[in-house]
Amino acid sequence: MPLNPESFSALLDEYLTFLQHHRGLRHATLYFHRRWGRQFLHHLEKVLPRGDLTLLSVPTVDDFVLPLVRTVGRGTQSQITQAVRGLLRHLHRTGRVRDDWSRFVQGPRRYSLASLPTTIAPADVRRLLRSVDRRSPLGRRNYAILLLLAVYGLRAREVVDLRLDDIAWRAGVVRVRRSKTARPLVLPLTPSIGRALVAYFRRGRPHTHVREVFVCHHGTPTPFRTSSSIYGIVRRAMDDAHIPCPRRGPHVLRHALATHLVQSGFGLKVVGDLLGHHHPDSTLPYTKLAIEDLRDVALDVPEFGA
Repeated sequence: MPLNPESFSALLDEYLTFLQHHRGLRHATLYFHRRWGRQFLHHLEKVLPRGDLTLLSVPTVDDFVLPLVRTVGRGTQSQITQAVRGLLRHLHRTGRVRDDWSRFVQGPRRYSLASLPTTIAPADVRRLLRSVDRRSPLGRRNYAILLLLAVYGLRAREVVDLRLDDIAWRAGVVRVRRSKTARPLVLPLTPSIGRALVAYFRRGRPHTHVREVFVCHHGTPTPFRTSSSIYGIVRRAMDDAHIPCPRRGPHVLRHALATHLVQSGFGLKVVGDLLGHHHPDSTLPYTKLAIEDLRDVALDVPEFGA
């Protein structure tokens, strides 16, 4: 079935619509399907004569997947192979190709609970927040964002999606739309976050009619388009605070909060509910970081002489 370049773009939109409305995938998951799906279709557009999908073959898929997965980590490898497999299944399901080539795309083997979350100590979190210059409008915005990440453990997308209507000042709560599960979460508006938001609204946020809480400060005030803006804010703050950490994104603060709560004795159910985990196993990795607690429950195995 020959396709023109416009049809390849329409095909990606069709597939993403299917994932969102029929599979119920959220923005965070759709993001990597869109990213790698677009690159894969661009590859097919270049290598298949006249964009003829009937000429699709295993070597054609391998020519895209294999060079790419050699340059990225295991998590990104998994995203690439999932996106390619999903698109291939869609092509077969919709009758565009005769064979289901997805079974030939093998992802990296990933073991449950095999890795540790990347985190920083509570003292580093405090140092990170102190490093922000709150004398400028931009600093007040960034401080409020970092505080939301550190205190509530929000995902970057959840900060981007936060709207003025989500803050109920009289009730003293913040309503969050979970980016992965779409389940609403009501959180208490802590005094520190309340003060940070008030400072931003009164002496930081540009005058604009948009309803999103956080907006760009360069040019016309517009809402953040993607989560990458939040990643940039966290990365620059960690650099300014000279915090050594191999990963420098919002999830580091999320992991720091979860680890601190587990070490403070909060149950996994409570921590999982706060973080918006759909499955209890998602919270288990944080128990591996509570080293001192694990020592307390470790078995005292006697030594046997020869």
